[in-house]
Amino acid sequence: MLRILRSLSFAIVAAGLLTPAAANAAPKKVVVYPTVSNIKPRKITIGQQLTVKGAHFRAGKGKSSVVFYRKGQPVVFVKADKATATSLVVTIPSKVAELLVKRDDNLVATQLRLRIVGSRMGKAWTKNSRSPIVSPIKKAVVSKPTSDGTSTSTSTPAPAAAAPPALTCQQQAALTPDADTDGDGLTNGLELRYQLDPCLADTDGDGMDDGWEYWSAQQLNGASVPYPGTKPWPNPLDPSDPNDDFDGDGLTAIQEFTLWKASKTGFPLVAYSDGTQNSGGKQPVLPGNPLDLDHDGNLTDDERDEDGDGLSNMVELNFRGEQEWWKTVDQYKDEKPYAIRQFSDLDPTNPDSDGDGILDGADDQDNDGWSNFVEAQLSRLQVGYRVQPFNPCLPDPHAATCGRWTRIGTDAWPPFDGSQQVGDAIPFAAYDADPGPGVTEAYDVTFAAWDTAGRPDRATGLLFGPWDPSPWFADAGWDGKGGPQG
Repeated sequence: MLRILRSLSFAIVAAGLLTPAAANAAPKKVVVYPTVSNIKPRKITIGQQLTVKGAHFRAGKGKSSVVFYRKGQPVVFVKADKATATSLVVTIPSKVAELLVKRDDNLVATQLRLRIVGSRMGKAWTKNSRSPIVSPIKKAVVSKPTSDGTSTSTSTPAPAAAAPPALTCQQQAALTPDADTDGDGLTNGLELRYQLDPCLADTDGDGMDDGWEYWSAQQLNGASVPYPGTKPWPNPLDPSDPNDDFDGDGLTAIQEFTLWKASKTGFPLVAYSDGTQNSGGKQPVLPGNPLDLDHDGNLTDDERDEDGDGLSNMVELNFRGEQEWWKTVDQYKDEKPYAIRQFSDLDPTNPDSDGDGILDGADDQDNDGWSNFVEAQLSRLQVGYRVQPFNPCLPDPHAATCGRWTRIGTDAWPPFDGSQQVGDAIPFAAYDADPGPGVTEAYDVTFAAWDTAGRPDRATGLLFGPWDPSPWFADAGWDGKGGPQG
């Protein structure tokens, strides 16, 4: 009995091991195309109705189209008068006459081949045995009486057929399914399959190309497809998703798309996909590279420096290099902004945002003698002083451009708002009045790996003034242009 139970247990376990494999096997998606099995009548005149039998048509008036073709001539699309999934009726319009052979200035009966367009276009033109022979409208015979009482017959040509309209871009794209008419990284056939516009790079008008959204979604979820509604991945049919951050790296979809365009890397997506934080793979850096905001030895898309100006993409777009960040982040939102001049935000795709010939990282946004790199890329904890890239009075209220008078109706800005005490060491320390004994051990432990010549002396609080950031990059192999950060 025990042996039987053991055998039964083994059989159950074996069945359990086999079941998931079968259950997880994804069903193969079957792609179907319209096909033609029969036509009636075989010989037909313009203006008459043609009945087409087959499969995979789109039911309903005007939902399917018949494409007429003769070698060397532009095709003519005609919408069905009515249709089911297996049968349709179409009236041969006068524009089909342009496809007929002309002899001695007269149109003659001509065999035309067909394709059906339903949800997709049929894969091949019909064979001769399933192709109609189309005749022009016959000339009318008019009898005229003569002077001797007899009559003569003359033929009056039927009205000339109107010239067919030129093919639309979408019609031309449908005839070349493997091409990419709009250059958005998706073939015409794929775009038509998913109801995208093969002649418009940005179908949903959200500022992001269809191909970029499609391939980002593929990196996030390989089973994703475009769908006319919201989806939890980048969707070229959802105009509401530019400000979503699908891969969670801190950059919105539209920000990553903008960086991708600037990178000119094209497809496949090896830079700035919103489907992965490490587009193109990880980018290792040596300890101490200040672009590495989380100090994990790898630059994710947000930490990389697309324009090579010494500032991370995230810093220029959504972090300390952005004015709005200082106004809204909880830690600093009570610090009143410097109110008597305007500042420009930095551009992560332009290494010299203000056009003065100085890279943004080495430049000085508020003209207080402290570079953007020190005041934006590095935190107050890292620098040791109360830096702020949009306030020329921090960390030194004696800076040449620091305004010491407030206007009526404006709040005083730091340090004149009482946030620093008389007698504090200048430049102002980041977190306490005494930059010596008040230094926390956490600072020295966390950043000991990058104690370079450019680091300020925390023990004495000495002012290092205008600063060359290059020593911070030297150990990481930065070349001052693109370097390891991409």
